[in-house]
Amino acid sequence: MIPPDEMTPRERMDAFKKGLPIDRIPCAPMVGEHVTRIIGVPVSAYLHSVDLMVEAQAQAFRYYGYDGVGLGPGHHGLAEALGARLHYPDDDRPQVIAPAISDYSQLDDLQPVEVDRNERLSSYLQALERIRDRIGDRVKVSTGVGGPFTAAAFVRGTDDFLKDLRRNPEKVHDLMRLTTASILNYMDAAHKRGFSCSLGDPIASSTVISPSHFRQFVKPYLMQIVAWAVQKTGSAPSLHICGDTVPIWMDMAETGVSSISVDNQVDLESIKNAIGDRVALKGNVDPVAVMLHGTPDEVRRAGRNCIKQAGDSPGGFVLSSGCTLALNTPRGNVQALMDAARMYGRKM
Repeated sequence: MIPPDEMTPRERMDAFKKGLPIDRIPCAPMVGEHVTRIIGVPVSAYLHSVDLMVEAQAQAFRYYGYDGVGLGPGHHGLAEALGARLHYPDDDRPQVIAPAISDYSQLDDLQPVEVDRNERLSSYLQALERIRDRIGDRVKVSTGVGGPFTAAAFVRGTDDFLKDLRRNPEKVHDLMRLTTASILNYMDAAHKRGFSCSLGDPIASSTVISPSHFRQFVKPYLMQIVAWAVQKTGSAPSLHICGDTVPIWMDMAETGVSSISVDNQVDLESIKNAIGDRVALKGNVDPVAVMLHGTPDEVRRAGRNCIKQAGDSPGGFVLSSGCTLALNTPRGNVQALMDAARMYGRKM
């Protein structure tokens, strides 16, 4: 028997953020474009249609009842707005096929993104407003964007950009200032419409760059974004970084973000003990081995284990997947993750 919810997702998350009692641990899997499977449309069609984005997000929330609905340009959107070329497969996520600049002499030609003049970015904000009109009384609707380091890598080309950390650090900082300004412009446009914004910076992972490079090229710009958000909106954004983040846990917390979402390879109990008193934690059921290929029982067990490890984290804990779900993740497995929060995440 799965206990029924006693609060709406909006009520639960509002109380969670204020440190007030809640009926159960929140659950917000990183569904991404998996929502296209709810209404049976190709990913490319979804990403280029406000109507389809609205319908897919609204139907997915009604189907799963998770504790947050999010939509945004993701990791690639700002790089595309700055001139990178993306390939949109018919039914898969987009990929960068050409950077915006091949040489830093071209950087002078780029200006921070003007969101209201960019059709693609504006379409996400239009969709968010319509989604909120349909379901926002029950759940918080928010947006998300790629972090400054990942955006810079896609603007420059990831391989060249990573080499530039050593051979051309000053130009890397110039590019980071550009992507940071673009992110702030997007966050400001979202805030004016009443939406908070999360950050995902996968290329800033310790799997990809050294902790010293994180502190030199990533942390200062994340801190700038957080400071702006707190001053402008009254709250800090959340942050997800994929892969190994153990060497930079304290640095991530020191940026001032409101919550940290971690990859499934991270041990939740360890990060709880390290920084759980400084920031809320989110994670981290394996999106492939468990969510995609596992059974509902395996998903529930994995969710229970996450709750056992971090459910008592002082800063709060949100059950989720360790990264964005695969497109064809079985619906029953997503529902099983929600079931785990209801069965094992009751607040006493």
